[in-house]
Amino acid sequence: MNLTPKKDFQGKKQFADAHRDLVVSTQFREALNAALLDHVLSMQSTTDPVAAAAGYHQITGACQFITRILNVAEQAKTPPTPLPTNLDHQVK
Repeated sequence: MNLTPKKDFQGKKQFADAHRDLVVSTQFREALNAALLDHVLSMQSTTDPVAAAAGYHQITGACQFITRILNVAEQAKTPPTPLPTNLDHQVK
């Protein structure tokens, strides 16, 4: 069984359209920025390398989550087919 949550979400056109409108709003962007900053500021200050690495991974994971939530309704566009790089020698 293959789970395709992004594709399933995009299949619900009304949800995807509402999400696209939401993520471009200034209020939503400010909320995301405030939540990320609050998360970073709430982390403990440490000199322990293991705890510091764990904190780094928490921040990296939060950034990846933000990227995913901003783009869950966006469909990947297929790149255009490139023109052939060889000349057609049969053209006269």
